[in-house]
Amino acid sequence: MSATPYHLAERGFSVGVLSGSEVEAGLATGRLAAATFSWREGEPGWIALAARPEFAAAIGAFQTLVPPPALAFEASPKLWPGWTAWARTMRAVWSAPRSAFRPSTISAGLGRAAFWVLFCATLAAPFVYLQLVLTDAALPFSGRRSILSGIQVAAPAGLDLSRFAAFFAGFPLAMVALILGGACLLHALLVLLGGGKAGFRVTARVVAYVTGAMLMLAIVPCGWALAPFVMLAYLSVSLREAHRDAAWKPLLALAVAGCCAACVATAFMALAVWPFFRPMG
Repeated sequence: MSATPYHLAERGFSVGVLSGSEVEAGLATGRLAAATFSWREGEPGWIALAARPEFAAAIGAFQTLVPPPALAFEASPKLWPGWTAWARTMRAVWSAPRSAFRPSTISAGLGRAAFWVLFCATLAAPFVYLQLVLTDAALPFSGRRSILSGIQVAAPAGLDLSRFAAFFAGFPLAMVALILGGACLLHALLVLLGGGKAGFRVTARVVAYVTGAMLMLAIVPCGWALAPFVMLAYLSVSLREAHRDAAWKPLLALAVAGCCAACVATAFMALAVWPFFRPMG
């Protein structure tokens, strides 16, 4: 390597003059970026350090120390990273939740995670609606009307396009709101148990990606019945890895949160079914 020093610049501003060995050490440890421009005496212009073959080994050494994000959906700056990134992220969440949510990769905001849920819920919405319609058709009181808290509620009959459009527009937004509320409850429970040290953003991110992946179970007939149990297992593993908590903390938090959700769901179901079992007259 030549002894001629390198003049370095980033964003148009000079950052110093270093020898070749100093530049190599900076690239290998991450103190210098591969995109930093450099110039040596006698050269016609500035070129990036990544374009210099003498530093290829140092750049490669640093890249092995910092692996790329496991969730390809977050690796692209575009709003829609593409179907390939979506499929790779889905595979990462399903097959390797420990590596997908390792702490070193949790730096992205919640905007991309919310878009992930929105997109997955949009894909699952037609299948969820179809299963709801088929389930409603099998109920003995299908199509009947009841009065619940002064509001007239009618069970959907058949494939009504207007009802489908309303469901298709509301279901993804409802899922985003439910996931945000569930993440708040879950993180509060984790904090009460002495966990969740990585912060609320990490909890919300894990809940969003895992729930989005679990929504794909709705495509399978009656797959929604398995979703809560599969989600419990995946959330437990993912939260433990993301926060570096003891295994019992996310498990207990999930159990309490699930109990609260079950109680609320049972109360709403009882209120909805009660009018059909009232004595007539």
